[in-house]
Amino acid sequence: MKSYLKFFFFVILTLASCNKDDEKPLTPLEQLPPATQNGKMTFGCLIDGEVFLPGITGRNRLNAFYQFVRGAYTLGISSTSGENNSASIGIFAIDVDDFGPGTYNLVNEESGNFYALYLLQGGLQLETKTTEKNPGTLTITKFDKVKGIISGTFEFTVLDNDDNEIRITDGRFDLKYTN
Repeated sequence: MKSYLKFFFFVILTLASCNKDDEKPLTPLEQLPPATQNGKMTFGCLIDGEVFLPGITGRNRLNAFYQFVRGAYTLGISSTSGENNSASIGIFAIDVDDFGPGTYNLVNEESGNFYALYLLQGGLQLETKTTEKNPGTLTITKFDKVKGIISGTFEFTVLDNDDNEIRITDGRFDLKYTN
């Protein structure tokens, strides 16, 4: 009987010493929202390998609009993280012809182009955009004008004030837009 008690005590002690801390932490890529196409209001990317997700509170943390103005279309997709030292990412199209699913070059902030913006506020101030020398890509995988849904992926590289590259990769969004 004593050997059964010893064995039972050993099993209980062994099981009690196990904990969930042994689980592997998620990789940065695994922390991003899945690439969906249902208007789930998700957005995420990696900035130099670090996870960027929209902030939970505050105004305009996640925004998308698509408008027809003065004979051309304008698109805006933006997301802001954090409270104080917040970062923002924006993808825009100014005065472009109508568009749909497909891949578009993110170049500069001129009429007829798509471009991307990276903005830091707080301690370090930075506003930088894609250019012809450091372009990016936007792939729109769903653009439902009836339901007001735009989904896709993006990546781009911008330069900081010292001409160091900031790489935005593995971007994805699934948003409902306003007109």
